[in-house]
Amino acid sequence: IIVRNYASTIRPPQNTPRLRYLFYMFCFSSVLLYFVGKKVDKKKQPKTSFNSEREFQEYEEATGLKRRYKLINHDKNKNYKFYAIPYAFSDKTVDEIADKIKKHDNGKHVKIIDPAVLIEQEKEDESKKYCYLLQDLELSRSPYPKGLITALVKEEIQFYMNTRNGTFDTNFVLKNFPQSTDEAIKFENDVSDIQKCIILQNDFNSELDSDKSATTARSIRNVKGYFETVGRTKEIVQKGGAVDKQIKEIISEDF
Repeated sequence: IIVRNYASTIRPPQNTPRLRYLFYMFCFSSVLLYFVGKKVDKKKQPKTSFNSEREFQEYEEATGLKRRYKLINHDKNKNYKFYAIPYAFSDKTVDEIADKIKKHDNGKHVKIIDPAVLIEQEKEDESKKYCYLLQDLELSRSPYPKGLITALVKEEIQFYMNTRNGTFDTNFVLKNFPQSTDEAIKFENDVSDIQKCIILQNDFNSELDSDKSATTARSIRNVKGYFETVGRTKEIVQKGGAVDKQIKEIISEDF
């Protein structure tokens, strides 16, 4: 009897093609990860040079970044100083303080900047950048956008610095400005540091609440608190010769 064995011989599995496939996939994944990682790193690194203003603007839009330049940098703080009076009931008091600053700071030039005057000048001159905006806001009785007053003040300071008087060391007195912490921060970011925030004690205690709305009065008091936190608030008692002595102390502290 012939017995036929139909069982086939068991062959070892062909692993070579599969291993080769896995090897290729590994290489491809590694190369892909390398280029993706490189691209991400490039995005993380801030760009520092630009071929054109348009390229810079596109970069700002794409990244949401914005370069900040102070009009008066730290190196010029000794040449141009700013004394803010967030609230003064009387023009006479501001003029007196300006005179005392000039007297006790070696006769340096003093420039009073009054935002109320700047607003009126801007509205009347149609060639000015914010003329129509201010007119529209007045007609609609809408509040000024944040930073608008600072922009007007900055323009005035820029103009002054391009005059002959602006070439000399100058003390700026900011009259009734800033009247909100937003404007205070904007000013110090875009223009210069404020040397001292001068608080007229009598005006704050006796006139502020009756002269301004509750919201505005609170906003002005917040400015006082803002500068108090950094030790740059100075309260002045408006009594006779006391103003002269107190301004002298402020100037001495700055030296």
